[in-house]
Amino acid sequence: MSVEKKIIAKQLMESYFQSQVGGNMMQNRSIYNQKPGEIMVLYFISTNVKDDSPGLKVSEISGKLNVTPPTVTQHINSLEAQALVERHADPADRRVVRILLSDKGKKYIQRINEARLNMFVGLVKHLGEEESLLFAEMMRKASDYMLTQQEFYIRNFIVDETDEK
Repeated sequence: MSVEKKIIAKQLMESYFQSQVGGNMMQNRSIYNQKPGEIMVLYFISTNVKDDSPGLKVSEISGKLNVTPPTVTQHINSLEAQALVERHADPADRRVVRILLSDKGKKYIQRINEARLNMFVGLVKHLGEEESLLFAEMMRKASDYMLTQQEFYIRNFIVDETDEK
């Protein structure tokens, strides 16, 4: 497979996941042997923690994923028991616990990403390079639009709900 096809496939994959159209299929427990929420937490940590970072707090993960801290803690407990994540005290404040992927967790995410990329390489072959690039751009535009509309909808929903009280 050429480097160019991989680059296009990666663009297509990023657009696809940003749109969340295939999130359920890509988090299939029977494929990855994990709960969808656990995969979501692992993937979030992998994309938001740099090598020199102390890690993420549970509150940071829960805030960005829009789930409760106890839910994230349950996932972290399970992932830690499987040696996929590690907890570390924050060097600046020992009361704060930071979450990082373990080496096993990094390898696990890498395997998932490779499997996902291979699926999208197949999609590039199916659609062709030109249509794949067009599809990736259209999905990115659609996703960006939906995100702005979602924020607008939520703000209006909250305002409407408070007016009813």
